[in-house]
Amino acid sequence: MRASVIVASVGLVFAAACGDSAATPERVVLTPGPGDYHDARYSPDGSRLLYTADQWKGGRGLWVSAPDGSGARALTGLHQLELQDPRWSPDGGMITYHADAPGGAIDIWLASSTDSVPRRLTTEASIEVAPSWAPDGKRVLYSSNRRGDFDVLALPIDGGATDTLAAGEGSQFGLWSPDGARVAYLRQLGGKNTIWVKTLDGGSDRQLTTEGREAPSEWSPDGKEILYTTNRTGKSDIWVLPVDSGAPRQLTRDIRDDWAPRYSPDGRWVAYISEAGGQQDIWVIPSTGGQPTRVTNDAGEELDLTWTGDGKGLTFSYTEAVGQIYVQPVDGGAPRQLTSGSKGGYSPEVSPDGQWVAYRSSQAGNDDIWLVPLAGGEPRRLTTSDAHDTEPRWSRDGQSIAFISRRGDDPDLYVVSAAGGEPTRLTSLQGDEFDPAWSPDGKTIAFGAEFEATTSDVWTVPVAGGAPTRLTRTGFAGDPSWSPDGRTLLIFGGKEGEGQLYTVSATGGTPKRLTTGGGFSADGEWSPDGRRIAFLNLLGDNLDIALMDADGSGMKRLTDDRANDGDAQWSPDGTQLLINTRRAGNFDIALLDPETGEVRILTTPENNDAAGRWAPDGKSVVYQSGNYSHKLVTVRVEGLLTQK
Repeated sequence: MRASVIVASVGLVFAAACGDSAATPERVVLTPGPGDYHDARYSPDGSRLLYTADQWKGGRGLWVSAPDGSGARALTGLHQLELQDPRWSPDGGMITYHADAPGGAIDIWLASSTDSVPRRLTTEASIEVAPSWAPDGKRVLYSSNRRGDFDVLALPIDGGATDTLAAGEGSQFGLWSPDGARVAYLRQLGGKNTIWVKTLDGGSDRQLTTEGREAPSEWSPDGKEILYTTNRTGKSDIWVLPVDSGAPRQLTRDIRDDWAPRYSPDGRWVAYISEAGGQQDIWVIPSTGGQPTRVTNDAGEELDLTWTGDGKGLTFSYTEAVGQIYVQPVDGGAPRQLTSGSKGGYSPEVSPDGQWVAYRSSQAGNDDIWLVPLAGGEPRRLTTSDAHDTEPRWSRDGQSIAFISRRGDDPDLYVVSAAGGEPTRLTSLQGDEFDPAWSPDGKTIAFGAEFEATTSDVWTVPVAGGAPTRLTRTGFAGDPSWSPDGRTLLIFGGKEGEGQLYTVSATGGTPKRLTTGGGFSADGEWSPDGRRIAFLNLLGDNLDIALMDADGSGMKRLTDDRANDGDAQWSPDGTQLLINTRRAGNFDIALLDPETGEVRILTTPENNDAAGRWAPDGKSVVYQSGNYSHKLVTVRVEGLLTQK
């Protein structure tokens, strides 16, 4: 069910600031209706709130309301896909954003904040994103790949020539300094992401960072420093970069990722999103450094963080609903809920004997692997580490469960007995392991491994122990799926951004490409007899399910509609495909006939349903369900900050 409107008092008493507050601010929900709300921005004078809204009608639109969410009205019609990054002009009269345009382009648009037909500012058949107003309101900075590589361009809103401020080498994400005299931007030089600054009066560009893993977030209000994130330590931390002189200063030092930092209007505080407490929450820290304080502490997901105009509150998008695990009879009947509580359950996997469901849940404080009887009953916690344990996968004999855990410096592959006990670590690569897949004989696990966020390949490792074997060297591969005979792996990969399906021998060798052209292809799934492959195909604007023979021939699309379909899973007898579809509004679990293309929706449209998996007898499916649409929420934090 959708969460009800929350009306909360903001006159709270906060505990003394510490690493984890004993009290956290209550929420005031600004967008109570159904939908998906993001990108909140307050007008320069603080009198209006701007945001994007997807109200399940086929696209996103731009909306404006009073700061308390009242009087909401649409400024634009619905864009089908990519409406993002709205920005107020300095005088509050205009709004820029990027959105999809005819011909498959993404362009910069301009709208009046008092209703008008939006005007397309850029008209190239290319990708133009991340608009940013000059402080005088006369020009808009944006990133463009119209010349092939990305450049940072400045466009006068009243017409005139476009200036190239930073050319080539992946130059993008330009940010005006508060005085308009300089522009900071990211440059991908020699495969490294570094921060540069350009002085607009004719000065040369200066490189400010050298580590190669940086991303600028915003200028300080006084224009002397730049907030940025870097993963130089293997995780994302927040740093402060003096623009004119001085060494970079590390602001956060959590054991987990921190990102999306935002200065308070007076520059004294930095709010950011962090997983430091074991889940995705909002924290604040003095901009000069010090002890961080937790603002939110819940099972929901916080995104799109911004300060209120008066600097006394934080507004963000948030989902209150928690995913739960359900079982649904295929031949009809009411779904049965298997999990409960405020932390919920995700990523369900049914045991081969159909007796148990493995899933991940943070109900004990951080993500662990849990088991619950498919027939219903008390859940049992299987892993108990302080690290996050995710992606549970049953062995073919049902005796063991493989999972990914960050118990070391990087996510690695582990196996634990389904009866309990100490997990066994199978890998210790200097990268992030993901997508574990058991071989049919249960002796080997295939997995993907990503290194430095730039390369990923498919590996295998013996369950009995031994060194991992690297099967691919494409630089971009993952999502392995074993053929029923165990001789071949179906993988997703190729060159980065290519998005096609390949097969590779389980003993290694040159991958064979199966899909050619026809758009992006991924999520391949062998039929039980090994003769066919179902997969996800993007051709145009929508994701659909396609089918081909095991050698890549005979491709045909099984679905072709304006909804997104995906996550195809063959039934045990190979006669049906379980899919995820949005054709009824939110995402639902449905059955797809691979011969006729007929779709039958199994779940109701009130919630978003995902990760459907067959029970071994083919009579029911297990899935996770919850309302994942985001609302805009404000918390008042002045009491929390004044006690520093």
